[in-house]
Amino acid sequence: MIKKQICLVLFILTLFQYGISQKANKKQGDAYMEHHMYCEALASYNQYKKIQKDPETLLKRGIAYYHCNKPDEALNDLLAVDKMNFDDNRIYKYAAQSYLALMNYEDAAKLFKIYLNTLNKNDDEWLKTVDNIKKCGFAKNFILGTQRGYIENVGSKINTEYDEYAPIYSPTQQGRLYFSSNRDGSEGGKRNEKGLVDEMYGKVSSDMYYVDLKDGNWTSVLPLELFLSTPKHEIIQDFSTDGTILYYIKQQEQSNAVLYSDTFTINRDVSQLPTVADFTVNVQLGDKDITVFNDSLILFASSHLPGYGGYDLFYSKKSQDVWQAPINFGPKINTRHDEVSPYLAKNGSTLFFTSNRNESMGGFDIFIAKHISGQEWTVENLGTPINSPLDESDIEISPDGMSAIFASNRTQSVGGQDLFISYFKDQIIEQLLFVEVPAFCTTPDSTLISNGIETKDLQFSERDYVSKSLYFRENEDIINPTNHTNLNALAEILAIYPKVGALLISHGVPETRPESDIYFSAKRAEKVADFLTSKGINSSRIILQGCGSNYPIAQLEINGIRSSLAEKNNRRIDVYLIDNEQFNLHTSQDLPIVAEHVRDSLWDIFSEDNKGLTFRVQLAKVGQMLKSELISKYKDIIIEKYANSETYTYTSGNFVTWNEALIRRNELLREKVFDAEIIPYFKGVRIEKEDMPKLVEVYPELQKYIAK
Repeated sequence: MIKKQICLVLFILTLFQYGISQKANKKQGDAYMEHHMYCEALASYNQYKKIQKDPETLLKRGIAYYHCNKPDEALNDLLAVDKMNFDDNRIYKYAAQSYLALMNYEDAAKLFKIYLNTLNKNDDEWLKTVDNIKKCGFAKNFILGTQRGYIENVGSKINTEYDEYAPIYSPTQQGRLYFSSNRDGSEGGKRNEKGLVDEMYGKVSSDMYYVDLKDGNWTSVLPLELFLSTPKHEIIQDFSTDGTILYYIKQQEQSNAVLYSDTFTINRDVSQLPTVADFTVNVQLGDKDITVFNDSLILFASSHLPGYGGYDLFYSKKSQDVWQAPINFGPKINTRHDEVSPYLAKNGSTLFFTSNRNESMGGFDIFIAKHISGQEWTVENLGTPINSPLDESDIEISPDGMSAIFASNRTQSVGGQDLFISYFKDQIIEQLLFVEVPAFCTTPDSTLISNGIETKDLQFSERDYVSKSLYFRENEDIINPTNHTNLNALAEILAIYPKVGALLISHGVPETRPESDIYFSAKRAEKVADFLTSKGINSSRIILQGCGSNYPIAQLEINGIRSSLAEKNNRRIDVYLIDNEQFNLHTSQDLPIVAEHVRDSLWDIFSEDNKGLTFRVQLAKVGQMLKSELISKYKDIIIEKYANSETYTYTSGNFVTWNEALIRRNELLREKVFDAEIIPYFKGVRIEKEDMPKLVEVYPELQKYIAK
């Protein structure tokens, strides 16, 4: 009997202790949640065995799962809470965000709308939720766009369960990467917001680290400089262009932040402490993400300077050894949302940045902007797989333009923010072109106005110019060393003659589908146009046309075998000057020489017709690749684009008579291309209305177009 009583007492004590430990797990999880330590909270909640019957705690665990990058598990808990009829609108908010993280934009939008109905328009969350609904609509369609490459996590040798961010390539040592991280082992250990040691709820501050890539493998991660590491946050910003000065922000909290510059050499004098940088930025008011383009130009993000809302991007120039007042990049770059993390490619005209605007995949996305003139930029989301439904930032393009490194907290992260590498399908050629003063910092495209004398008053002496075709091999970038030399000569001519334009006609060989071949031939010409604009040539002076393989100069096959001559001679871009004769600039074309028996007459006819008046039938104007069976049906399709426009115009034919063009137009109408219209061309360029009267005297066929 006594033994039974003892066993009963022990059993009751065990149950009592079990109940106490269960409550302790729940209480500890709640405490971690209050301190935003979600993964620690998750570990405690998972020890709480009654959680499936406790909707409030189950909801908290679902929120913790979401913040720990486990959206599937989050949805399991959140949907289970919803079935319990538990009244808390956070169920819909975090379920929507979990669906968003999983790229299920349709279900995410539905739940965001339900969450929106629980809010008052005066709530801070109301506008954010409206924006999230808009992002779902954008991402649902945009996700199907062309991918620029593929990405990979740099791996667990660098990334940890904590944050790795602000990656910077070494300007002097190939393969070396610098970054900041709040990983275990950072100086000072866990501290609270006041900087005091707090092993329970404190967080590790960020230190600066570096790692080397040797023989394809990352070495061990090392602290940047031991004496630079303190219990405060050290966030790397950038290096001077010669790599001798390091810029970084040190702060415990924003109000005591300081931007330092430190002499960065091997044989350094450790007694010389870092000095405060003299840039026109105020990090105590939140200025951040400082990029040093050169010794006379910096870019940064600011939320306190006058702007368009949230964080805006600014630049500051140095003149006579004094940094000038910051200049806002303008409304094409900045929005009412946040724009941060600027990176300017070496050509000075291609800007990468991060924004949470509505045209994103869900959170902060990386965008690319190309300068046109003044404050005019074209802006485009880099798309998947670079961007995800969560946050991407801190992009840095590799010196060769073949890849980029950036930070992301996507679901594929080891934990927190991780570093990822993107390998581009198309090289970022803008990274290979160097300018001292970017065009947006000066008056774009010199107007050659000096002492009040305009170009119309200048007299040009006679000059001869040989225009050389730009050749490329399979998978070779069009800006290869030979073409680089020829393009520099072209840019020089266009700079001397500011009223002369350039027509770039891009040819290729059959590689994939006709619509892809034609589109990619136009994209190659765009790269040439980008090179010219990086040299200060106004993009409005550049016209590009992509022909794909429709007008080969060499036969594609000889006796049924694919011709190497075609591979060599058909992969090229021909360059023609526009309106050059009126400036006494005489040009000749250095075109490929192909023997008569292997020469294709298609190009000869195309080239001869383009010396005078022709008619083409416009069938579409689009913002991206046109996918249509008509492109395969008609072997005379051409894509046309002005370099200062985002519109691709598709035309069919290159006819010397109006009646031929009319026949093609009627054919297209029968194909239900109801917008088909005939457009006149002279020397391969569209004829402007004001030029028609003088041309109709020489080409009476043009009168039929005028009379239509």
